[in-house]
Amino acid sequence: MSFVLDDAQATWTKVFADGNAQYTRARLVLFRDQVNTGCGGAQSASGPFYCPADQKVYIDLGFYDELRRRFGAPGDFAQAYVLAHEIGHHVQNVLGTERKMRQLQAQNPGARNELSVRLELQADCYAGIWGRHAQQEGRLESGDVDEALKAASAVGDDRISEITGSSIRPESFTHGSAAQRMTWFRRGFDTGRIDACDTFSR
Repeated sequence: MSFVLDDAQATWTKVFADGNAQYTRARLVLFRDQVNTGCGGAQSASGPFYCPADQKVYIDLGFYDELRRRFGAPGDFAQAYVLAHEIGHHVQNVLGTERKMRQLQAQNPGARNELSVRLELQADCYAGIWGRHAQQEGRLESGDVDEALKAASAVGDDRISEITGSSIRPESFTHGSAAQRMTWFRRGFDTGRIDACDTFSR
């Protein structure tokens, strides 16, 4: 986790510098069961998350056990994808995207879930950008991209509904379907460009 964190943030430092901007690094907190954050207390049931208030990524190690056993997405790069996705949320915070999305949600409560999906899919796309850089640096092994795509699919709202025995209701989605999450990770991976990750204009 420490290596992926440093590598992902080195990537974003370079991407921002190429655009004449400055990247502020996030911090990582690993926990089990529960944790106190700048956004309030959190239980492991909330899964991995990013808190804009303290600019920290929170990863419940128990989630990785579930990702492997319950969701059928094993592998070190599946875990790396999860962390890279949360770092993607930090990138959104640095760019001001997260703040704008919250404003749009407040202005149009009926679009709250749809806007949340767009934010999550963009974070998937940003995770793909890091994956591309890692590949270009020769850090990926055979099968790593497939592990990431499998993990992205496994945590799609429709897949989670199936696993938990809930009815699949697209209007209730907050993260996107399995197909959407795979598509946007792949888009970031294939292009390596922030402008290709504009989920809000599509």
